[in-house]
Amino acid sequence: MDETGNTFVGDRAVLIKTAFLVICLSLACGACSVRSDLPLGPQAYAVIPADEAAPTKYLIGPLDTVNVTVFREPQLSLSDAHVDAGGEIVLPLVGVVKASGKTAGELSAQIQAEMKRYLTDPHVSVTVESVSQTIAVEGGVNQPGVFAIPGKSSLIEALALARSPTQLAANDQVIVFRKINGQRAGARFDIRRVRMGLDPDPVIYPGDRIVVGFDALKQSWEFYFKAPIFNLFRIL
Repeated sequence: MDETGNTFVGDRAVLIKTAFLVICLSLACGACSVRSDLPLGPQAYAVIPADEAAPTKYLIGPLDTVNVTVFREPQLSLSDAHVDAGGEIVLPLVGVVKASGKTAGELSAQIQAEMKRYLTDPHVSVTVESVSQTIAVEGGVNQPGVFAIPGKSSLIEALALARSPTQLAANDQVIVFRKINGQRAGARFDIRRVRMGLDPDPVIYPGDRIVVGFDALKQSWEFYFKAPIFNLFRIL
């Protein structure tokens, strides 16, 4: 720095220009990351409904454990049988049975029908220990991860499992992805309106993926106030 301080002033100008450039780039990147093509408002609920009457029956999935009891036929019963990755189990006498996607009652009825070829009036019961009913929550939440749910849940409950959105989250950009008829679909929700009771709470099913967006403006100011390079000229 010379006696007039011109070099230091020049450095400050460069820092300020850099600061505004980073903020602008952050805003631009944040805007690009938002899926604006996904439905919002009433159209979102046409994709991801908030149907309180939605079925709550548990569907067996891969890696679940099932217990098959055949009345008065212990040799044909099965304990702690793991459903394989293809959704199948192997039973004595009957052989391979597709279990995935069925309720315990549906599976017991299927096994009972198969055993009628070998037994007179068989009675079969099935119980399930779940490990496969999970959802994924990621993005602007305090604890992203994969969480188990009991058949169905709600968006508010799902976000609570991830310890709620962070301070940098875009609460009007909560996206739910779901596979419907073999196709991936998604919809955007404003969680603030849901919390206030202005919008219904969408129903979340196993296999859903929830992504909470980040607020680009909040991110930019957070970076501004915490980054060392900005602290150099904030006090000038």
